Amino acid sequence: MLLDPAAAMLALVTAVASPVETVDASQPISCLSAEETREAVSDGKVMQPAAASRHAREAAPGEVLRIRLCRQGDEFVYVVTTMKRDGRVARVTLDGASGKVADIR
Repeated sequence: MLLDPAAAMLALVTAVASPVETVDASQPISCLSAEETREAVSDGKVMQPAAASRHAREAAPGEVLRIRLCRQGDEFVYVVTTMKRDGRVARVTLDGASGKVADIR
């Protein structure tokens, strides 16, 4: 059964709007606010979001729909949502400091 475009968009927005996600069930991910993200970047704890976006597009080519800085345990991770030309969505999790890909879903 195919979803109509409005239902598909609602499902996508609902999926990416969640403030807490889990990549590994044992380590929940909690995303930071815009102010907390700016502070972490300015303190040198993580790379710039634009750099994280480039790393994510290399791993899962497409348009970046959303990028968030989150905490997974004691580590910072970027969660980047991309959409390929064929409409498939990928969620790329990157190490916040190095940009190394931790997971693609």
